[in-house]
Amino acid sequence: MAKTSSWTRSPGKVPKGGRTTHRVDNVSAGPAPATGDDGSTAVHRSAAQGAAGDRGVGRPPGRDAEQVRQKLLAAARELFLSYEFKAVSVRQIASRAGVNGAMVNYYFGGKKGLYLAMVDEVFSTLEHSLRELDAKRSESVTDFIRTYMQFLAGNPWWPNFIVREVLFGQEEIRQPIVARFSSTFVQGLIGAITGEVESGHFRKDLHPELATWSLMGMMVFPFLSHPIARRLLHQELEEAGVTELITHTCELFARGVVNREAG
Repeated sequence: MAKTSSWTRSPGKVPKGGRTTHRVDNVSAGPAPATGDDGSTAVHRSAAQGAAGDRGVGRPPGRDAEQVRQKLLAAARELFLSYEFKAVSVRQIASRAGVNGAMVNYYFGGKKGLYLAMVDEVFSTLEHSLRELDAKRSESVTDFIRTYMQFLAGNPWWPNFIVREVLFGQEEIRQPIVARFSSTFVQGLIGAITGEVESGHFRKDLHPELATWSLMGMMVFPFLSHPIARRLLHQELEEAGVTELITHTCELFARGVVNREAG
């Protein structure tokens, strides 16, 4: 430890009331230890890592490891939905999750690791929904539209989160999100549109990348603008409204890209 204290009875004086006085002699063994953003010192972290090695990764004593991990992910999701990455501290996340702040480092290696794990969990959900789609089928673009818009309906916080973090967030977290979104969704959609063009189902002059860009706007913007659409256009995003919106988007896109010469 960096600082030790010795308690000694002061010889001599006994004040009124018969109680002896005590003196605290603080002997400094060096500068105060540096603390992490969760308030833990290097000693705490070293102890936690040593204990982790003894009991195996992800198994704090007396805790359900997966439950602790899920609590941290849920707390991170709640806080990062409301605040940008740099505005949220490890201490806030741990407090919201009801666990020790050292658990963030223990499970995720720090705040950035927790943040990216949270984002990865969302992408994994989308990835699972898209896994069965075959990019070469004639109806695959419609499948992409339906799958992604249903995903947005189930995660209404996602569009605002992406806009804030990707457009205005820090570079260190922007790049992993963009790369994962590209590999999970964008490249598959570009491939599906390209396949439709090559098969003659879509217009030959259609630019797959530009069509993807336009289609992404058609899919995402209704969820971003819902507060305005609700008041000005009287549109809601409950189950029936989402179903109608998805059908409308599929038909509107198809009318603009279908090759009418194919008959």
